[in-house]
Amino acid sequence: MKIYLNDYETETLEKAESLLFNGNGFIGLRGNLEEEYYDHFSTNRETYINGFYETKTIHYPEKMYGFTPTGETMISVIDGQTTLITIGGEQFSLNNGTISESERYLDMEKGITVRSLVWCSPLGRRTKLTISRLASFQYKNLFSMKIDFQRLNHEEEIELTTHLNFYPIRTIDKEDLRMSHELQKITVKTIDLTEKRCRFGTTGSQLEAELAWSIDNHTVAQTIEADRIVIRTQLEGTSYQKNLSYAFQQQEHEGLDATFSQLVQAQTRFLNTFWKSGKVRIKSTERLEESVNYSTFALLQSLGTNGTTSIAAKGLSGSGYEGHYFWDAEMFVFPVFLHLNPTLAKQLLTYRYNSLDQARKNRQLFGYQTGALYPWRTISGTESSPFFEGGSAQHHINGDIAYAFIQYYRYTEDLNFMADYGFEVLLETARVFTEIGYMKNGQFHIDKVTGPDEYTVLVNDNYYTNQLVAYQFKWIDRLARILKEQRPESWRALTEKLQLKDEELQAFPQFAEKMTLPFDEERGIIAQDRDFLNKGAWPYSKAETKYPLLLNYHPLTIYRYQISKQADAVLALMLFQDTFDNATIEKSVAYYDEVTTHDSSLSYSTFSTVYSRLGQVEKGYDYFLKNARTDLDNSHKNTKDGIHTASMGGTFMTIIYGFCNLQVVNDALIMAPNLPAEIEELEFYTYFKNQKYRIYVNHQEHSIEKQIEGEA
Repeated sequence: MKIYLNDYETETLEKAESLLFNGNGFIGLRGNLEEEYYDHFSTNRETYINGFYETKTIHYPEKMYGFTPTGETMISVIDGQTTLITIGGEQFSLNNGTISESERYLDMEKGITVRSLVWCSPLGRRTKLTISRLASFQYKNLFSMKIDFQRLNHEEEIELTTHLNFYPIRTIDKEDLRMSHELQKITVKTIDLTEKRCRFGTTGSQLEAELAWSIDNHTVAQTIEADRIVIRTQLEGTSYQKNLSYAFQQQEHEGLDATFSQLVQAQTRFLNTFWKSGKVRIKSTERLEESVNYSTFALLQSLGTNGTTSIAAKGLSGSGYEGHYFWDAEMFVFPVFLHLNPTLAKQLLTYRYNSLDQARKNRQLFGYQTGALYPWRTISGTESSPFFEGGSAQHHINGDIAYAFIQYYRYTEDLNFMADYGFEVLLETARVFTEIGYMKNGQFHIDKVTGPDEYTVLVNDNYYTNQLVAYQFKWIDRLARILKEQRPESWRALTEKLQLKDEELQAFPQFAEKMTLPFDEERGIIAQDRDFLNKGAWPYSKAETKYPLLLNYHPLTIYRYQISKQADAVLALMLFQDTFDNATIEKSVAYYDEVTTHDSSLSYSTFSTVYSRLGQVEKGYDYFLKNARTDLDNSHKNTKDGIHTASMGGTFMTIIYGFCNLQVVNDALIMAPNLPAEIEELEFYTYFKNQKYRIYVNHQEHSIEKQIEGEA
């Protein structure tokens, strides 16, 4: 399985920096060219550590109580990709001489990126260079690069100069309001050239990490410059290898002396095990298998697995959205690993539990007296969103996280995990809703929150939020009964720790039963909120409208009309399909499709899934293609800032929940597929209740088969 990006056109180079990144969930290095960069295209030359960030004061022209005081930004650490190559006194460059036999690709079975070419210098010397790179899954601290040289018509000496750059090189689009325009930098603490160590840190967040390096050729000189360490090396033999190790939070410098061959062997073993369950096989008229499995691999490279980190909106491929974790992690990425590797999925939930105390502090910013409110965008667990209307007012994130814990339990029956972690998260996040919600005329209401649609803010009775919270309330009651019966000691400890009284517990199912779920009887559709359908239609035609709206229209203009950034009410149709009859689903998805701009990369997959389950597979497939190719085709024109992890997760979800229509009904897996004509057959594996299943679908038959331990 390989992804190729062979040419050196400007758009391909910018896109390749994100698509060909090297990551392992702990470190991420963008897929930059190894030589120095040039002026003809923008570049973000950066290296990241998951969870390594700087803080910044958020400045408001008029600040009000409870506004987020400090934000967090994932910053580039010391970047060691730069390797200048001089052959017989001529410096290798795309701008000098000529390139032939060029090939650049990601090998997803070996977990390496490879760049191969023949360079003919201005003086006619021809040299073949093969540059291989990896971020090790065995040693999470380690990045390794190997360059193989083949002198084709000369015997000239080759010298290599490595730059360990302290500060990133970043081209910022100042017209894009979605990007942070502040460039935060590390502070270099100490440098020891003898021990080959450099310690660095941050000023605001007070974090520290260390870089160690190892180069296997003869070092001519090591020098310290104002913004980098420069290491000159004379090539001995025909290959050059450098290992870079990043130690952070008690991480050790492991694997520094490993050869590239040893690292590739370990990488291949790891991925061989992963792909046995993780690969999706698709026989189709399009190259869908490539897109789907690339998405899974990119998510694997970005997934924090230490319980203190999660997965950012751009993963470890770029600094878009400042490296923040959003609800994307639970609602769009978590399902991928829940099916393919529940152990990895569990780590995302562990991160949320470990940041629960921060969520308890966060709810105090809003003046809430009880429970916990998870931040809308974060790294350490504190809120980083300065825009509360479309950001931290999206309280549905509490329900999203609770939903992920519930799905984990439904698929694994890991009651110990729910007793130790899950129930506490469910209860504390629910308490916020019982505090701000209220009963009126026999109905439970939740007012002044923002749903997933960021073009409609501070609404009353957002359908998606209310449906999600009702589900959470029901499961609190259900889990309480299960824990009382099966884990009585754990239950007693929980009730004492959380000060949970019978009257509070008994209220949850009652509130769930009385939850307000707005519905328009005349249209026969669910209402996005109490007022959405009362607003006027967007005053411009689709041809006249400038996209994305948030960069072209004042927020008040957007808020006054029935216009949606992404699937909102349709998400409820996707998650709770058994709640609705087909007529309601069909009318609702068609209506909201007309008023949705899909300015968010999270939108396409939701519509695709719902359409596909309805049997409207042509519409479903069209949206699936748009979503699956978001980054490969750079359809949002910002892949250079990093991949879209939620979009990638959504691609997988459409296959599982849309085309296959895989569900859990009465604690059993069932399937009622609707394959588009362009897909001949699908095959993948999933886990359910500690049992591995093979899922197979074509246009004549489908099956769910238990797998014997050890079977592929």
